[in-house]
Amino acid sequence: MILRQFFKNRDKRKRFAHIGAGIVILIHSYEKYEGGHETYKLFAIAGLLFLSIAIFHPLIEKRAPWVDGVFFLIEGILSIIVALDCFHLGKKALPITYLLLGLFQFFMAFRKGKKGIENHKTQQ
Repeated sequence: MILRQFFKNRDKRKRFAHIGAGIVILIHSYEKYEGGHETYKLFAIAGLLFLSIAIFHPLIEKRAPWVDGVFFLIEGILSIIVALDCFHLGKKALPITYLLLGLFQFFMAFRKGKKGIENHKTQQ
């Protein structure tokens, strides 16, 4: 509801979810870099990938309308990985937040993927 006030355009609202996921993954990458872990490179690549997806989202969606579901699935997997990493570091509240975010992303992956497949079938 708040997003509707900030972003009147529906395409911009769709992009916002991928931009947010990319920024969260890049923040985790920076945290790993500061901690001296080598996994920061993988998270940096994933974050940059999602930011590039957000930029080219309308073009990708025209060719593959189910792509939102796939990207939400990948974002959910990355959120679960971040949560497990936080649990491993001994954090308590932050991993639960990432787990809830991951579950929400899995729900959205199912919902968006199903809608995209239905739209694709009706367009053919």
